[in-house]
Amino acid sequence: MIRDLDSLADRTFDVVVIGGGIFGACSAWEASLRGFSVALIEKHDFSHATSANHFKMVHCGIRYLQHADLRRLRESSRERSALLRIAPHLVHTLPIVIPTYGHGVKGKAFLGSGMLLYDALTVDRNRGLLPAKKIRPSRFLSAAEVIRRFPGIRRRGLTGAAVFEEGQMYNPPRLVLSFIHSAAAKGAVCANYVRATGFLKRGRRVFGVTATDELGGNTLEIRGRLVLNTAGPWAHRIMEPGLGLRLRPRPTFSRDLAFVVNRRFESTAGLALATDTKDADTLVDRGGRHLFAVPWREFTLIGVWHKVWHGPPETLTVSKAELSGYVREVNRAYPGLLLSENEILMINMGLTLFGQESHQAAGQISFGHRSQVIDHARAHGVDGLLTLIGVRATTARGMAAAAVDRIQQRLGRKQRDVDSTRVPIYGGDFGSFEKLVARARKSAPLDIDDQMARCLCRNYGSQWARVLALADQVPLKPPAIDGSHVLQCEVLHAVRHEMARKLSDVVMRRTDLGSGKMPSRRAVSTCAALMAGELGWNGRKVQNEIADLRRSYPAWA
Repeated sequence: MIRDLDSLADRTFDVVVIGGGIFGACSAWEASLRGFSVALIEKHDFSHATSANHFKMVHCGIRYLQHADLRRLRESSRERSALLRIAPHLVHTLPIVIPTYGHGVKGKAFLGSGMLLYDALTVDRNRGLLPAKKIRPSRFLSAAEVIRRFPGIRRRGLTGAAVFEEGQMYNPPRLVLSFIHSAAAKGAVCANYVRATGFLKRGRRVFGVTATDELGGNTLEIRGRLVLNTAGPWAHRIMEPGLGLRLRPRPTFSRDLAFVVNRRFESTAGLALATDTKDADTLVDRGGRHLFAVPWREFTLIGVWHKVWHGPPETLTVSKAELSGYVREVNRAYPGLLLSENEILMINMGLTLFGQESHQAAGQISFGHRSQVIDHARAHGVDGLLTLIGVRATTARGMAAAAVDRIQQRLGRKQRDVDSTRVPIYGGDFGSFEKLVARARKSAPLDIDDQMARCLCRNYGSQWARVLALADQVPLKPPAIDGSHVLQCEVLHAVRHEMARKLSDVVMRRTDLGSGKMPSRRAVSTCAALMAGELGWNGRKVQNEIADLRRSYPAWA
């Protein structure tokens, strides 16, 4: 996968995709799989924004039962199963424990009836899944077992817990990259750090985009029979100055926030923590929405908090006072946790489509918004342009398929009839993960331990050998980067074969090195030295890259 800007400008594509997050990546893959010629551009790095900085869950959405939104529940169940099937190295199952109290709406009997309905509505959830990926039915724990797993939990009135299973992403940016790798393997031309600056148009028809190379400064024109705008919270900001189009109603976005803490529960399950915040449009109210504390790698991930965000996406931030309030809320919900702000290693924030904000003042949350596919020929009389604004990474593949269905109709061409819910993406074509790890460790041309092999196979799946093929070209020893399970040859692979052009690309999105916490100074220096050797950086450039990277972490991290 090479960053080749000449290939973007030398022909007319069937589809030009703007935006290299999860929705753009899935759209490029879906269109390429069906036989369309595709170009994909991203103004920063692939998966640099919300697609990397979310709660990392692939959820069916048991909350949808409270809203009687069975359509979304079924859609989410289908897409969760699809990701477990096509990306088994990057998506796995995760049990979630919901404590029960008393005998009313918070009790085991009431919740149990909901769980049985949930299981019945998702009865086909394991169709085509490998045994290790199957989602088990809901089950129950005694109060004693809940206390054993979570000794700090609030005990007064505790009657036990219900347990259901969701999906979790090992590394969200690598999931996006796997879709992009797959699209590129089918002929898609993809490039990061290429900003769409306007649209090519004749009258009321769009036939491509104008763009700027953010690294080299050159401008280019990328022609396409259709343009698909998947730029998320930037989507309407591209169209308004470029075409004078305004979406009605104007999209409202939520700042969804979670944080990574330097703590790991003894339990391998996540824990639902009841709060006082009301879910405004629920039909069945169990007394407030939940936060979740879930194990993720060697950390615990806690979230999610929602806040309507009206400012530009580039100004997304959280105040120290807000974080302090969130930590207090967690400690009220789980008194024995005694979480402190200094344990926060990383803050994940992204913008997602939101529901109504009229309930915000009352401390309530509404989740009414769905992903949208907008055909601007019908909506605004502008032909050649579609917009896809998504809500959850879980449903990105399905929404991309819906957008490509529309593209196929607009182009009037019958393409390949392929079911992308069953075609493994880059790295996903293997059977047993344990056997994959064993093969990687046995065949490695260098001495790697079991954890290094596991991380390698999690990130690259069946493509691990392509990374290890560069092991003998690493100038530094030992093979792993200081204090981590990341191999130095992964840095070379990221630069040569995955378009990594900045230190943050490698540390935060191509490898495990810094996606959970700020790596050590020595690890950062090693990574920067390897990239400098590949990209010709001088000393000043190296220091600037390190400074830019540090700004991605809390000041105390």
